[in-house]
Amino acid sequence: MGERAAAFEHTNAVARETADDERRRREEKSERLRKLRLAAEQGDKSKCSAG
Repeated sequence: MGERAAAFEHTNAVARETADDERRRREEKSERLRKLRLAAEQGDKSKCSAG
């Protein structure tokens, strides 16, 4: 039973690490998209005020 418990714990650890990596990548992607959106909005505002 000890081997099965260790395997179970290892599987859980890998799953946690994978979930953490996916969350970090999603947060990084969201941050990049937010910055792009803000930059695009600033560009739109400057075009409107110039016209």
